[in-house]
Amino acid sequence: MMNRKKIYRQAAAALLCCAALCLSSCGVLLLNNPVGDPSTESTDTQTLEPNSDFHVVENDYSAQLNRFVKDLSGEKYGGASVKIASTKSSSIVPDETVGTTMSEELLRRNNYVEELLDVSITTAQADPQIMLDEIQAAVRSGAYYADLIEIPQSYISIYGAAGALMNLQSLPGLNYEAEYFNATGTSAACGGDMIYGLTGYASLNPDALSAVFFNKTLLEELQLESPYALVDRGEWTMDKYLEYTAALSSLDGEYYSYAAQNTAVYLPDLLFFSGGQRLTQSTPGAYPYINFNATDTADLFTKMSAIVYDEHGFGNAVAGIGAFDSGNTLFLIDRLSTMETIANSSTDWGILPLPKYSAEQENYLSLAYYEDALFFAAVPTISDVQKASDVLMALNITSYGITTDAQVRNATYLYLRDNDSIRMLDIILKNAVYDFAYTFANSNNAIPSATFSAVRNTTGGISSLQRYLDMWGGYFENAMYQLFSVS
Repeated sequence: MMNRKKIYRQAAAALLCCAALCLSSCGVLLLNNPVGDPSTESTDTQTLEPNSDFHVVENDYSAQLNRFVKDLSGEKYGGASVKIASTKSSSIVPDETVGTTMSEELLRRNNYVEELLDVSITTAQADPQIMLDEIQAAVRSGAYYADLIEIPQSYISIYGAAGALMNLQSLPGLNYEAEYFNATGTSAACGGDMIYGLTGYASLNPDALSAVFFNKTLLEELQLESPYALVDRGEWTMDKYLEYTAALSSLDGEYYSYAAQNTAVYLPDLLFFSGGQRLTQSTPGAYPYINFNATDTADLFTKMSAIVYDEHGFGNAVAGIGAFDSGNTLFLIDRLSTMETIANSSTDWGILPLPKYSAEQENYLSLAYYEDALFFAAVPTISDVQKASDVLMALNITSYGITTDAQVRNATYLYLRDNDSIRMLDIILKNAVYDFAYTFANSNNAIPSATFSAVRNTTGGISSLQRYLDMWGGYFENAMYQLFSVS
């Protein structure tokens, strides 16, 4: 049997023959089916043979892109070098670790930005702490370090406190309210008069997002409606999820309702956000504030507790993925990177967004994990603020929709097994949400205590949400006055 990389190269060749990567974002999608010995472990190096069905997906973003480029200054920079320092530089300039589909997309994007602005993009990679040390040394000496940096969300407050970040509002002409930046990301990375970072289509890290993987064979045995149809109708809700897990009791044998491994610690957070809630709200020029209350979230917490503390859940976070892979677990709530782990599983699986609170809720939402979510920022010693502003916007403008489509194609070639999962992954990637509480959690103990710690402990029945808000709400407010200033 051919190895996965060989199949991927063949698939990518088919893609390139069928459609060029361009601003209209045309792509060919290849589906995988499980084959071989059903006892094969998910860690087996054998790969799945692709079937012969190709799905062509066309998304035309040209109207948006033509509108967005008007935000740029119109300056040309005479072939000037643009250095972007990143903790994951391959997300900007691909290296040998990046697959063909994503390499082609990143090169397309970079070439377009370089032609648009007449610049040359280079990258440098560093551990976040080493990068911070280097930036601090550059700031002390007044030396240039990079035009832009890209760092994890969890490091933004650390860099900010160390004086390593400039206020992005100082970049001339920067339209931080544009569609190609994530609005919740802007809220997550600002406080008072400062905007510390921005995230958008160019910095979206799929591995920071989570999903619900489901056992298609078990659902067929239960004779339940496909959850794909529920998602399409806007009816994939927490009540439906609980209805499906309750139906397992009708089967003979020992079955688990769900498992979680990488997401086990922050599973309540994922459900809180997928239920349409936010922990905080922060806008430029104002103090951040807590954005939820005990009354409006009471029923949501009841459903969250029923999901997280289901007595039929697997319960062993260390082996959660293995439990799902064994075939006797209905749902696996875990990171999108889990697709790689279970790509060769004998269990026939599909993928879904996390359930909504109710059918009336508008979107399916996926909270980005703060250790892996990436944000662009700038250091105080950049040499050309107009160039940095244009590059930051241009990268995200030329990534709008197109890079996400490439991420879906990449997963389709390597991992996904049906056409419906392709649509589900697209929903997840295009509905990422971020929150200020995770960005500044290490700045003051009141921030986590009044927000995600309160959510986790209320879900677990340790105490009531109102008690946490009463205890920590005032401290949170005082912390905002200490950390930020408003002119």
